[in-house]
Amino acid sequence: MAVPYILTGRPCSGKTTLAAWLCRRLPQPVAGLRTLCTGRCEAGPLFSMQDLTTGRMVPISREENGRVCGIPRTFETFGTEVLQAAINSHARTVLVDEVGRFERNCTGYLDMLTELLAGPRTVVLTVKREDLPHLNALRAWPGAVQIDLDAESPETVRARLAQTLPVCLHPGVSVRLFREEKCFGPGPLQLLELVGRTGSLHKAAAAMGMAYSKAWKMLGNLEAQWGFAMVERKGGGAGGGGCLLTPRAWDLLARYRAVQWAGEHAAHEEFARQFAEF
Repeated sequence: MAVPYILTGRPCSGKTTLAAWLCRRLPQPVAGLRTLCTGRCEAGPLFSMQDLTTGRMVPISREENGRVCGIPRTFETFGTEVLQAAINSHARTVLVDEVGRFERNCTGYLDMLTELLAGPRTVVLTVKREDLPHLNALRAWPGAVQIDLDAESPETVRARLAQTLPVCLHPGVSVRLFREEKCFGPGPLQLLELVGRTGSLHKAAAAMGMAYSKAWKMLGNLEAQWGFAMVERKGGGAGGGGCLLTPRAWDLLARYRAVQWAGEHAAHEEFARQFAEF
């Protein structure tokens, strides 16, 4: 039985980024699920689940009666199918990002996750909250490497783990869009994703370790290059002010992510053919 890695921490603590870093250093190839912010309502951010093997993305939460509610059917059908496919595949590492409150009653999905953990593959889990009842068994999983990003920074964790997890030969794909000059890439993607998740340019900049003035300048450059507003300001009040992504900004994120996934997938497939003996 392979040792699972369980990454915990508050939202925007860097769990997903660290999980991707880990997956590059763990046995290849990698299958599984990642969670992406694909919208925002008055009650908070909305998320979708993406199959790393096919690129398909399905919503896992929606707004209902002024609250963000999970969509259990996504976990019981799509999520279970993806985990089963990972178990049946030649993948040696499986990512499950994020395990959280939305699937607490999805017994089929959680049973499949337990089967995955008991198998021969290395599993990387990111967890929003450690104290959820259905995660008790995961926390106590034999030999699990538990990493709490509320207790130590991602930089500290990477420095510590790099000594025992040397990076293997792998392709690196970074998608950038150009006109006369670069007009979109990983940096703007991260900024817009964090604005979408937090509803605040201040919080997004802080999560990136970036000065607010620099984030505002990046946003202004994006809007000038694309010719439309990326954010709309939300007025103050009981919940305070903030920024919301515009529909066209959400559409840009979706299109860029699709190109990004396609590029990564093609590069890994060709790499496997050309460099298998390495």
